[in-house]
Amino acid sequence: MVSKKDIKESYNSLKEEINRHNFLYHNKDNPEISDTEYDKLFLKLLKLENEHNFLDKNGSPSSRVGDKPQSNLKEFIHEVPMLSLDNAFESEDLFEFEKRILNKIKDNNLYYSCEPKIDGVAVSLIYERGILVKAGTRGDGEQGEDITHNVKTIKQIPLELNGSHHPNKIEIRGEIFCEKNEFDKLNAQYLKSNQKTFANPRNFVAGSIRQLNSEITAARPLKIQIHSLGFVDQNYSFKSHQDMLNTFSNWNLPINPDIKLVNSINDVILYCEKLTKKRDALNYEIDGVVIKIDNLSIQKELGFSSRSPKWAIAKKFKAEEGSTQIVAVNFQMGRTGTLTPVAQLKPVKLGGVTISNATLHNMDEIERLDLRIGDFVKIKRAGDVIPKVIKVDKNKRKEKNKKILSPSNCPCCAKELSYFEELTPNLDLSNISSKNLNCFGYSQFKENLKHFVSRQAMDIDGLGSKTIDQMVDKKIIKSIKDLYLLNEESFKQLDGFAEKSINNLINSINKSKKTKLSNFIYALGIKEIGLETSKNLSKRFKTLENIFYASVDDFIAVDDIGEVASSNLYSFFSYELNKKFLREMTDLGFELKEEKNLSSSSVLLSKKIAITGKLSSISRDQLKSDLEELGVKVVSSISKNTDYVIVGDDAGSKLDKAKALNIEIIYDKDLSSFLKNNEN
Repeated sequence: MVSKKDIKESYNSLKEEINRHNFLYHNKDNPEISDTEYDKLFLKLLKLENEHNFLDKNGSPSSRVGDKPQSNLKEFIHEVPMLSLDNAFESEDLFEFEKRILNKIKDNNLYYSCEPKIDGVAVSLIYERGILVKAGTRGDGEQGEDITHNVKTIKQIPLELNGSHHPNKIEIRGEIFCEKNEFDKLNAQYLKSNQKTFANPRNFVAGSIRQLNSEITAARPLKIQIHSLGFVDQNYSFKSHQDMLNTFSNWNLPINPDIKLVNSINDVILYCEKLTKKRDALNYEIDGVVIKIDNLSIQKELGFSSRSPKWAIAKKFKAEEGSTQIVAVNFQMGRTGTLTPVAQLKPVKLGGVTISNATLHNMDEIERLDLRIGDFVKIKRAGDVIPKVIKVDKNKRKEKNKKILSPSNCPCCAKELSYFEELTPNLDLSNISSKNLNCFGYSQFKENLKHFVSRQAMDIDGLGSKTIDQMVDKKIIKSIKDLYLLNEESFKQLDGFAEKSINNLINSINKSKKTKLSNFIYALGIKEIGLETSKNLSKRFKTLENIFYASVDDFIAVDDIGEVASSNLYSFFSYELNKKFLREMTDLGFELKEEKNLSSSSVLLSKKIAITGKLSSISRDQLKSDLEELGVKVVSSISKNTDYVIVGDDAGSKLDKAKALNIEIIYDKDLSSFLKNNEN
């Protein structure tokens, strides 16, 4: 029987993995897995949450969308959260969707709005009295990035709505995309002039709308299609979803011409089948169909779950398959030291995209497939990312086809690789890992460093992904320790650094030496060790030195740490190179504070507090951390069970809801005294 501790460990590991994939997809525009594989992970997470009530769902991906923005763009606070959609993969899922609706409402005469699900970038447009005043990305659903300056350059988006009698304020949502022919034309130009090409239209769009210089965006062929409403002021209303879209069209906002209103799930399925056949002929990428209840009053009655509306669903297209040949197998090193084998393929066209690589996951998968170099294979692609090999055609195998062998040394730094067996069957671990924290490989070391400086780790403000890439490429930094030895001359070798920004960054680096022990442990990027587990380690061991001398059993005794995580911890802290590195860091003047144990007398212990609007006195992440130290549960949505709402500028609808529910409001200017008065 699987213990509670191992279930918690598996669950926390799964949360970390999904959050990482969310970050790669939404922030870096560089997904590692397909949409289908992501959906499987997400369903596994939901299953664990539904089956085990003892799991701590705080911070779970099931209650949020995407990840927080990480750029130099200003923040954009959503007045109404931009949620994701539940997925349907088979026709049965659509019938189940209808059944759930009919269990809640009495109206059997339902109409459904069906539309192509464009594979682009979600955007929010704010109009006041018909004038475009603001635009933002989805971000984590609560907070995105302000892209107003770039959106105003997209010719399809009216700066002023057509007609008259516009609402005082309205938020309109849509998808920014690039047409296939324009994308191919631009990539051909980039290739001709020896510039970097883009992997797919979505990546191109994401990079385009996040430009700091709007002139770059203006030169790119971006388009938009409007699909939904975020909010509208109380003095304005629409009769139905279809009426709303017609109104948007009359305002000169572009609406997809293939949107269709049907009155049965059978007709929805028929629409999906027709669009699937039409998919390749469309001049833009789609990955499914969005189905919404047309009646807005029924939408309101059904409401929302924590992450999605109950009145809408996305029917995802089935994965596309094709056949090709394995040319070679390369091993890539990930941030946590895991080696992933990647198959180099004879290029093949699949779904309008040329495929030349496929993931093989781990050595166990290679053995399961009985895969060899030179084999002809069937590959599957879903979600327009790297596909996977699903079957080997052994009838075409030749005797000269070579077996794929596990490497004995890291392909990046040539250090010895450590092999370990999977201890629990539900963690899906690969079995090869580098022992070297400072592996100087372009993949592992860069990702180690990016994780180390991230907000929840060492929180070094101003040290972005591009700067780190430059530092490693120019060999200014060869180990994490080198980060703390940088001076003004070091930064003068980098592009885009003025004297002021250099001083700010050096100050930020030095400031990070005084941090919590838990943040430092998390920053190390040890496999299976997330932020919450790092906090538990800090509370138990108090100092880094104590962790050095801990045994496997000592680690297992810590809350939420099972056999796998304890083995990873012991292996990491007993490895001599890592010991040497950590002592060097200590010698550089690090002051690591232990995690506070929550006092049972804390005034705010177990209180639920929501945060909304822009705060001037403190960052959201820091405030969240400070509140959690006081035993607060920080919530994203407001209900009658919310105890306080902390309010900054542009608070929007959350403030109105808090007032309506008579929830105590703490304004930004009073925040400092509120925290001080509730410390004990």
